[in-house]
Amino acid sequence: MSRWWRARWARATSGSEDEGQILLLSLVFGVLTLTLVLVVASVSAIYLERKELLALADALAADAADAVDAERYYTDPGVDHLPLTDASVHAAVQEYLAAAPAAVTDEFEAFAVVPPTGTPDGSVAEVTLSARVRPPVLPWVLMPWADGFPVEVTARGVAR
Repeated sequence: MSRWWRARWARATSGSEDEGQILLLSLVFGVLTLTLVLVVASVSAIYLERKELLALADALAADAADAVDAERYYTDPGVDHLPLTDASVHAAVQEYLAAAPAAVTDEFEAFAVVPPTGTPDGSVAEVTLSARVRPPVLPWVLMPWADGFPVEVTARGVAR
């Protein structure tokens, strides 16, 4: 009978050395894949929010390009294009934001109109916006940036 137990023990222990390792490897690859998916989803969400901020800046720049300095346009006979000033661009931006629904600017955290908003040459309206964007899914890879990423965009509109 002891020969029978020895033969059984030899068969049980003579299996491959890798038994149970596939489960561990599968778990590691599963965690790695999940982390990669969460990081890509977070980066995509940040990119889309930046595009929304850029769309708002484009709309503000287009509106500000129509904000002609009326006094200079009607009093200066040498003006050959629609003149813009920093004050007219700032006023147009503030007026647009005041008239826009609250949801337009409330979706951005720490939203601000920042320099160099104005006109660099009198014929181009330049609008720069900044906001803080937080990733919606925060895997451990992005923990150093848990307070969000600062995003700044600039759009230009030409007065014609």
